[in-house]
Amino acid sequence: MATSVSTRLPRQLSAGDLERLGARCGIAYRFPALADRAQGAQTPILRGRVDELELRRGIYLTRSDLTVLEPYASRSLAAAPLFITVILDGRVRLRLGEKSLWLSPGQALCSRFDDRQALDAWQDAGQRLRTLNLAFRADALAALAHQYPPLKALQDGPPVLRRQTLPNHLLDTLEEALASDSGCGDPRLLLDAVMLQLLARVLTNVDEATSDDRYHPPTATIPGLSNSERERLARVRKVLDMHPEADHRLADLARLAAMSPSSLRAKFAAAHGQSVFAYLRGCRLTKAARLLEQGLDVQQTAHAVGYGHASNFTTAFRRHFGMSPRAYRNAA
Repeated sequence: MATSVSTRLPRQLSAGDLERLGARCGIAYRFPALADRAQGAQTPILRGRVDELELRRGIYLTRSDLTVLEPYASRSLAAAPLFITVILDGRVRLRLGEKSLWLSPGQALCSRFDDRQALDAWQDAGQRLRTLNLAFRADALAALAHQYPPLKALQDGPPVLRRQTLPNHLLDTLEEALASDSGCGDPRLLLDAVMLQLLARVLTNVDEATSDDRYHPPTATIPGLSNSERERLARVRKVLDMHPEADHRLADLARLAAMSPSSLRAKFAAAHGQSVFAYLRGCRLTKAARLLEQGLDVQQTAHAVGYGHASNFTTAFRRHFGMSPRAYRNAA
């Protein structure tokens, strides 16, 4: 694994900042709302967080959590042997040649193009945009080809622009990986594992037009759980209920249940109608509501229930309760 250190960009990016970044990365930016390009160079376009790191030699990951202040377009000018992006919040319009599509939350894009094509993207203003991008150099793909044979066909084939809706259990794992950056250990270890899962997923070449790609708890393959299995699942549920703030890992929970991770995932979903980490998220937010009612502020509450960043906590809380933590606290 590469030893490069993560690069964190400024929390606010102006039009000039993006143009300088694009000059280094082979991306051309356009800001249609800025009539005077020279005077608009200092106009803030994005606010938030962007992290860049090298997972392995030649495999680059970018995590972003941004508010789009002004609409903008971007064009990737450099060849991309393989590029994967996942949208967690917000919407992005993409175009490669004659093909154009929108990406919405929970969807992933797999693309490949050479320097004769350009990938165009459009971001609307007034939205929160959370994404994860993976860019692969050709030598990195060659190193992975023995592990994923479809890579060879992808490299030798025509340009690709393919969208998939990711299953909920993979999105839960992805959210867990993105929330793990709490300063404990190297976040690349978990992110590298997620990268491999995403790579395997997009290479299945699932056609959204003919396939329901959403995750369904496999209850059909588990007609009934034994009393022993229910008791072991109850042990897992009790740990999540009592300690939702802990840094729970699927492998640890599986050992507690005396099951394999895949068996725990399937049987927990069959028993409870949701994934392990969706259940954990509900436990965390229920505890958060109690703490807010007791007078804790948003930052204190976020850390008390296991969120490394208050912004991630606020988003999850608003989705669950329909209001921000601050509004909930003020109404309590």
